[in-house]
Amino acid sequence: MTFETLSREEKLRILKALEEDLEFRYAVAGLIGISEILRRLDRFEEGQNKLWENQRRLWEAQNKLWENQNKLWEEVKSLREGQNKLWEEIKNLRESQNKLWEEVRELRVNYRRLEKSLNALRESMISGFSELSKFAGLTLLTI
Repeated sequence: MTFETLSREEKLRILKALEEDLEFRYAVAGLIGISEILRRLDRFEEGQNKLWENQRRLWEAQNKLWENQNKLWEEVKSLREGQNKLWEEIKNLRESQNKLWEEVRELRVNYRRLEKSLNALRESMISGFSELSKFAGLTLLTI
């Protein structure tokens, strides 16, 4: 029997069975010697599907790594901003400290002036009392 001797309906049934029935297709392929090739292609397809699944997992892992890296960069940015604030505060503290030292210097200068003035006043008072005691004829206590 040849393919030409089959009716149109038989030919369509055979083609439909080849298309829809994997077992029938393999049986026919085995008869014509390509069943081993088809089995290998099926295994290749399974391997290819596994590779695609692994690739998908790798992309998911890569995306998680990118997300984590972005979070780390945000933390670095936040730390940098905090560090900049600390440096600004240190700068302000140094300026305040310099102002305080300047005030301390001014206080020392003013204290020395006041001390000199006080000593001069004391000497003037002693001298004045000495002159007064000579004039009045009295002895006064010296400070």
